[in-house]
Amino acid sequence: MRRKIKVLHVVGKMHPGGIETLLMNVYRHIDRERFEFHFAVQTEERAFYDEEIEQLGGTIIRQPHPQKGLARFRRQLEANIRRHGPYDAVHSHIFSFSGYVLKICKDMGIPVRISHSHTVHRSEVKSLLRKAYLAYMRHLIRRNATHLLGCSRTSCESLFGADCWNDPRVDVFPNAIALEPYATLPAERSALRERIGLDKGAAPLFAHIGRFQEMKNHPFLLDRFAEFAQSSPDARLILIGDGPQRLHIEERVRELGLASQVVFLGQRKDIPELLGAVDGFILPSLIEGLGIVVIEAQAAGVPCLVSEAVPKEADLNLGLVRQLRLDDTPQLWVEAMQQLLHSSQPDWDKRRQALDHAGYNMTSSVRRLEMLYGS
Repeated sequence: MRRKIKVLHVVGKMHPGGIETLLMNVYRHIDRERFEFHFAVQTEERAFYDEEIEQLGGTIIRQPHPQKGLARFRRQLEANIRRHGPYDAVHSHIFSFSGYVLKICKDMGIPVRISHSHTVHRSEVKSLLRKAYLAYMRHLIRRNATHLLGCSRTSCESLFGADCWNDPRVDVFPNAIALEPYATLPAERSALRERIGLDKGAAPLFAHIGRFQEMKNHPFLLDRFAEFAQSSPDARLILIGDGPQRLHIEERVRELGLASQVVFLGQRKDIPELLGAVDGFILPSLIEGLGIVVIEAQAAGVPCLVSEAVPKEADLNLGLVRQLRLDDTPQLWVEAMQQLLHSSQPDWDKRRQALDHAGYNMTSSVRRLEMLYGS
């Protein structure tokens, strides 16, 4: 019997997020008769997707976080590779620290070594020490990677350097999504609201999906929603996700008097249905590598209001994305939120064609990865 191609994904923790959503979509669609996935995580805690990974036949392997000591991290990673390998490919998703990981993997003879950039780091906030660290890790990545992927052009340049396009190993790999759940969404939003337990009335309903952390800019979102709600007191906002700043954001909601209008839904697996139920999606991020949630919202036919941090590649040119600067006036943001309510919804065939054309169809993306892993 032919041995499966074994792939080691290096991630932080398999909680819902852009990276983890992409990986789970890949794992659900890849030929699991040919490929075996292992997930090297830097935590002892059980995570949201761990159970599903194990049900699909994957393996979770654990090592200490690098902050607990590089030598300890290296010893455990090497022990894990010896115990669970040999691996045909390693796919590292941990931004600049991928340089250190890929050096270890090259030394241990793993032939395919992929560094994957999923985000953008703001250069103006880096200290000299941080800049030196990034330069060294970028050096290690270039010396030890066989493939350099990014979810957008800006994410590639952020990790691999502005001159990265001279390197034939660099390629944009869009954060694709599974199309099937969006193809069957009803055009009538009230039906979905009732199905998922939300009121089926005509009150404006907005959504945001993102980890509760600084880069997602929840305080800005709440302030703009509070201003919108002054003229639409029946409007509601659903917040999907979890994270270290959730308690702070919950307190801010109470301070703004929005406790009856802002709903915290936590981590969810029914994202297509939730998106299909809302009138508009808002993403005022400070930083975004791509913004896969914007792709998901457009797949559901939902108009989006996003900050300038969201790369242009996230716009499928369906007329569903409006982009504003964070320093635009609050009134302009509120007016744009009102305009979301009057946007027309392209039919599914048009949305599917746009997703296919832009490379966001998971089926074709999985074929690309299968070729990389088997190379």
